[in-house]
Amino acid sequence: MLKLNTTTFSSILLAVSSFAALPAAAADLPVKARPMAPVAAAFSWNGCYIGANGGWVGQRVGYDTSPAGAYTNAAGFLAPPNAAATGLLAGDFATAQHSYRADGNGGTIGGQIGCNMQFGSLVLGVEGDLNWANATSSVNAAFAPFPSANPAFTISQENESLSTRLDWFSTVRARGGIAIDHWLLFGTGGLAIGHFRSSTNIAYGTNGTSPVFAGSFHTGESTVTRLGLAVGGGVEYAVNANWSVKAEYLFMSFGGFSYASPLIAPAAAVGAGYSWTTTVTPREHIFRVGLNYRFGGPL
Repeated sequence: MLKLNTTTFSSILLAVSSFAALPAAAADLPVKARPMAPVAAAFSWNGCYIGANGGWVGQRVGYDTSPAGAYTNAAGFLAPPNAAATGLLAGDFATAQHSYRADGNGGTIGGQIGCNMQFGSLVLGVEGDLNWANATSSVNAAFAPFPSANPAFTISQENESLSTRLDWFSTVRARGGIAIDHWLLFGTGGLAIGHFRSSTNIAYGTNGTSPVFAGSFHTGESTVTRLGLAVGGGVEYAVNANWSVKAEYLFMSFGGFSYASPLIAPAAAVGAGYSWTTTVTPREHIFRVGLNYRFGGPL
């Protein structure tokens, strides 16, 4: 039989007590915190970019045609055009004026460059672009003979043919919008420059009694670069830190421009200075999509 003396029993009791105290001591030790997962930084639209675009141009052009030059001289005994270079009766002048509205369309392709700066969810920037276009509108109108303001005369039958083409355009605009993470909703406005070509042909027959404008043919054309305004808006989506795609609409207005169409025929025995005036008022609607490469970084 195992005999425990007093010393041995005390040693065992001390060991058991120390073992029982281990959990409590461990509870008092500091616990190392679990590492936090990194928080992704909010997307930023700061930086400059360059890109390309393409789309559709819807064109609405106003045309106003009117006799000019010697036709505005005082009326005489002969129907104009004539050797004395006399003009139209007031009533005939009014009926010879015409106004048209013509729609046309075409494609556009170009490039843009710009910069953005973000303040919270507000994004402000500037953008410029240069674009080729081929939008064309045209008018072809015919008018039957009708009595002159002087019953002894007749206004001859008439055919008018007009066209206007937008060859290219460029804009410089401010942009402002609201960023929602990778999405940007924006409005834009600024200056526009458009290059136009327009032509006019006006031909009269020789039918009727003492016909006014008998056998006359007027033709003219103009190539102009016009300054106007551009406004619009759109949406842009950042695919990643550098690439984004966008869709936008622009409305461009260029005011009006005028040009003369001199009398070409009949050339013989007719006084100088007979002509026609055409006033063109173009309006352009641009619908396009684009791709941008953003260099990033603060401005």
